[in-house]
Amino acid sequence: MKKKIIIVSLILLIVAAAVAGALVYNHRNTSKDDTKVENTYQGMLPDVHVLYGTETVCSLMGYRDNMNEAMNRQDIIPVAPDRKVSVQIEKHENKILKISYEVHAQSDERLVDSGAVSDWKENDETIRFDFSASAIMKMGQEYFFCFKLQTEKYDTVNYYARLMVTDTEFVSEQLKFAKDFSDKTFDSTKSQKLAFLIEPDPSLPNDDLGKTTIQSSYSMLIWNTLVPQKTGKTSISAKEFCIKDTGEAGTYTMTYRIKSVNAQKVEEYYNVAETITVWTCAGKQYVLAYDREVNQIWVADEHNIGNSFIDLGIQNFGTADYVESENGQYLAFNINNDIYRMDITTKTVTPIYQFDAADSESLYQTKAKVLRVDHSGNVDYILYGYSLSEEHVGKNGISVLQYNAEKKQSEEKAFLVSELPASILEQELDKLCYIGDETIYMKIGENICYANVRTKESGTLVENLQDGSYAVNADESMLVYNTNGEDYAKSLTIVNLNNGEMQEKEAGEGNVLKVYGYTGENLVYGLAKQADLERYNFFPVNMLKIVDHNMGEIKSYFKDGVFITNVEISDTIINIQRRNRKKKIADDQLLFNTEEQVTAAHTSHWADDVKQKELAIAFEHNLDANTELVIEKQTPVVFDSHVEIDLSTDYQNDDNFYVYGYGKLQGIVKNQAQAQQSARTVYGLVTDQTGKKVWVFEENYS
Repeated sequence: MKKKIIIVSLILLIVAAAVAGALVYNHRNTSKDDTKVENTYQGMLPDVHVLYGTETVCSLMGYRDNMNEAMNRQDIIPVAPDRKVSVQIEKHENKILKISYEVHAQSDERLVDSGAVSDWKENDETIRFDFSASAIMKMGQEYFFCFKLQTEKYDTVNYYARLMVTDTEFVSEQLKFAKDFSDKTFDSTKSQKLAFLIEPDPSLPNDDLGKTTIQSSYSMLIWNTLVPQKTGKTSISAKEFCIKDTGEAGTYTMTYRIKSVNAQKVEEYYNVAETITVWTCAGKQYVLAYDREVNQIWVADEHNIGNSFIDLGIQNFGTADYVESENGQYLAFNINNDIYRMDITTKTVTPIYQFDAADSESLYQTKAKVLRVDHSGNVDYILYGYSLSEEHVGKNGISVLQYNAEKKQSEEKAFLVSELPASILEQELDKLCYIGDETIYMKIGENICYANVRTKESGTLVENLQDGSYAVNADESMLVYNTNGEDYAKSLTIVNLNNGEMQEKEAGEGNVLKVYGYTGENLVYGLAKQADLERYNFFPVNMLKIVDHNMGEIKSYFKDGVFITNVEISDTIINIQRRNRKKKIADDQLLFNTEEQVTAAHTSHWADDVKQKELAIAFEHNLDANTELVIEKQTPVVFDSHVEIDLSTDYQNDDNFYVYGYGKLQGIVKNQAQAQQSARTVYGLVTDQTGKKVWVFEENYS
């Protein structure tokens, strides 16, 4: 399996005496508890806005801890040829004592420039000043940049961005072009001009308004049959710049909200992120890349929850994020960071946590994940990235929360402070994130880490795992790895993450083992003779074994004179790549019927006359039409500042390449050629572990 890397921080800590003293918080209301401990909330942090002319191009969030600058690739500050940058700070009742800045080189984090701002204009609500970029900074080169505000309440607060000095003034025209392009998609009389700026691919589907690109059809670009209207203002932020002798490219993301009337004549709202790369050449503007992502603001009501499915509407992702209880009674699902639980038998929906995304950008900075729902309806879930809780103001990390069905309340069990943004954490958590008996397990970089909720003990279960040296089963409750963490070993280590029990499977005298993965709950591994390792330039597996959770053999595969070079596992088919001593031979397959899993629901899609393709969670069996749908009130969420844990881990890995496109992280891979190919498909770029760009689409575009 490919090991996308990420750096995550692990978490946990149980809050035995903390529930009595925490703030009950959600975005809609705050409920007071007479028994709560002292509240550490001292108010909002200041907001920093960077302007280019009169246009705000960066709105930066404050962090009270240091972040990993190389991984925190969000906004970039364009510096005009006069090297002046205008800044506005919204104080939010903070008294700001000092404003300073630091500029670092990307390749070696060398300090390039630093200083303090002494001349600013202040009123009751804002501070304004101009920052002058140093003459040391080279034109067209990207730097790490950080504003540091020292406040009376929160001491030092960091605001991270990147910075580039431009040699010509092209940004203003590109900003104007980007906003005009967006506006024209809503205007039937002016939108025809846009047809000449896109590159439609007729082989691509034209019914998914959740994601529209430069290769989508013209009808997709102008919203097909949705007929939306913009509501409120459009915010724009600069994401990337590339300056060449032949022109300048700028990537900008516009966020706004739209409304539209669906086929049932119900008004619905959507958050939109529209990213465009504008190429300026000889004074003219061209579209180099385009991506529009739409997320419907979902409402739990009778219009969206029926007897056969839950209609999640137009979304920019294709798979529903949900889990089922083992008894099939409960579903817990996440839709744009809003967490719900549904009792299928009683048709009762409970809003567990409401993120209430202000815009699409907030969905990138903070994310949620449902981990488990048990047979009693208790739900384990996490929120990660930039915390919006009052108890963790300016903090970045992972909140571990548990919804208690009896109390009808969520309680934070731990908050693990992390230097990594949500986009990086997401990649890692997709590899392994499991809560067993009072212990959480996560993959952080090359390590499998753990933290015990009750004892607060934390550490590393296994470190320096190579690609393909470990595997987890479908529900992530079982972990197996080559004991030495390398490509093969003399034994396998199997860990039951529900209880922490470990067992080893020895290869036997003269043999070595290699883990391949799981088919259902059964483990697949290969066996090779140690004497053959020196004879061949490939790993010579001669026998494949399938074993149950007790390591009892279920099936084996052996052909005399044939070696297994790789194994690919799907639900019911194990594909075996083979060769003899001289050359590759035809693949073989094992049809393996794993234990049949009875599920309550599955991800589905359905077509609507107005909204086109919609995401849904479809029930395997229709719900009782005679049972009335019940939507419960929002349940409280108890956060606690006293459960913060700083579990530092080393995230240095020189083998990783980070693919960015459309102003955001698209993936993390080990192979640079693969990274470049992935970046090419999203008109993006590739960075290394230090944050330095190693490949840029615009630099390889004619």
